[in-house]
Amino acid sequence: MSSTELTYTAGDKDQDRFLREILFGPLALSHSLVVRLKHQGRIKVNGQRRLTNYQVQAGDIVSIDLDFIEDSGIIPEPLPLDIVYEDQDLLAVNKPAGMSIHPSRRGGLGTLANAVAHYWQGTGRHTRYRPVHRLDKDTSGLVLIGGSQYAHQGLFQQQQRRGIERVYTALVEGVVKREHGSVDRPIARLEEKSRRRTVHPDGQPATTHYRVLERYPGHTLLEVSLETGRTHQIRVHLSFIGHPVCGDPLYGPDSPLIGRQALHAGRLRFTHPRTGERLELSVPLPEDMRQAIEQLKDPHRKNH
Repeated sequence: MSSTELTYTAGDKDQDRFLREILFGPLALSHSLVVRLKHQGRIKVNGQRRLTNYQVQAGDIVSIDLDFIEDSGIIPEPLPLDIVYEDQDLLAVNKPAGMSIHPSRRGGLGTLANAVAHYWQGTGRHTRYRPVHRLDKDTSGLVLIGGSQYAHQGLFQQQQRRGIERVYTALVEGVVKREHGSVDRPIARLEEKSRRRTVHPDGQPATTHYRVLERYPGHTLLEVSLETGRTHQIRVHLSFIGHPVCGDPLYGPDSPLIGRQALHAGRLRFTHPRTGERLELSVPLPEDMRQAIEQLKDPHRKNH
């Protein structure tokens, strides 16, 4: 069996069901993916191509070839890529601060998409770049990428059901007094061409949870988790409660401690879309955040 092949063995409960019921039911494929598979002859039963109206018998082996050749439109570029986890379905990378997830224009360079396209080209894979979630350019940490339309679909649906847990570390301005708390406020973009978001009753629902990890003079280190994934959500909510992320150019004051928002996506928990295994990935704080914290711990620190 190919590593990109998905298989299902029909049981007694599947006797005389149409093949499409298996594809949409136990295999949980989307309509668009089934159409694509059907047109390319990639749906087989017992090694023979079958249409979706084929009646399945107990013991039949349904196999789906997911190995598409796709043009992502992304220019491969040899950039450093810190791979945390990889299999035939998934790629998880530790994105550095200063790197965008995706080019802002066609033909753009210098992004995570370009780096992944180059890496996949070197391994002989020809699949589209499909990030499951996004990080702001100057937020560091884990990004999960679907290695196929099937895998991305499963992960995206999981995210919609809030089955993907993302845990961040944030260094914020001021001393947070409560040990833990939540911010449940809608977020909106009031001006169409503005990058800035704000808490507003006409916005989309958003919930952020936080707890204190450490307190320093004038600053606090927080662990932050999300129930929703709105643009700039953590940055907007923490600024709303009076503790903007340290170094955040949009929602807080400039900081001598760090030259970007001190926000890091350090942990990720999710269920593998093929195996059903619950996975947890983690990456350490980047050097600039560690240095900022060390400066706060040292009362005689010198700013660099």
